[in-house]
Amino acid sequence: MSSARERLTRLLSLVPYLDAHPGADLEETASYFNIDSDTLIDDLQLLFVTGRPGHMPDDLIDATWEGGKIYISNAEEVSVPVRLSAEEAGVLVLALELIDTLPGLDTEAVRTAAQKLRLAAGENLHTPVEVSPIPADEDLMTFLKHAIDTEAAIEIDYYVGSRDELTRRTIAPSKLVPGADWYLDAWCYGAQAPRRFALSSIRSWSPAAHPPLAVSNKQSNTHEVTMTLSAAGAWLADELELSEREYLTNGEPNVRIRFLVHSVDWLSRFLLCHADVITDIDDSEAVEAALTRLG
Repeated sequence: MSSARERLTRLLSLVPYLDAHPGADLEETASYFNIDSDTLIDDLQLLFVTGRPGHMPDDLIDATWEGGKIYISNAEEVSVPVRLSAEEAGVLVLALELIDTLPGLDTEAVRTAAQKLRLAAGENLHTPVEVSPIPADEDLMTFLKHAIDTEAAIEIDYYVGSRDELTRRTIAPSKLVPGADWYLDAWCYGAQAPRRFALSSIRSWSPAAHPPLAVSNKQSNTHEVTMTLSAAGAWLADELELSEREYLTNGEPNVRIRFLVHSVDWLSRFLLCHADVITDIDDSEAVEAALTRLG
């Protein structure tokens, strides 16, 4: 059974649809809205007590569906398709602006969609919708996108606020992530582990002067791991950069994931943190390393 909110949303879409398709087939309309015919009839019966304040017969929507064909009348007030609110339009435009800054996408299509949405929302609200993406240094963003595309190592001066310390890092950037700030996911050669860096804390940047000594170790340690997560741990699949995801329906609901790992040390710590939701893994070395840590 639909919730009150779901039903209201459906009715606000149903009336414009029926107004634009007089004589619509009952079964086809039910299928279009992904409901059964009994639910649709129940919605149509509700229209009889829906309309303008006053609640006189001429104020209420009229609907008929005899012979399997639906006709409505006296529904002018709600026959216009529902439009986005200022908040909804703003959130969508902001999301498109953020997507536009990410590498490897068709930016022209994203910008065109954002412009159409901005204009449509402005016409509806009689005022332009202005939103701004998370601010970031344009030169830094361009530099990082190039490093990601070319898989190049870079050097950064990174401020660690908790220690009030400026550190020098050699990293291999892999992904830009929007959030409260812009973040950079990268392999840190000093820590020999993946790290996430806030762009606002990067004070300077440049290409790595020399290939890091740990590059060969990173490459040799990089391998794919297959892991099975229980339903309680399925959220972890959204935290990792996966090469494969498969939902298992036999027995308990599980998700099997496959992803690249650059460090056995990192994977062993991951296992210890989430051992209660990991039901299977094909990396015996990482399992042994995790058991050694426990011992």
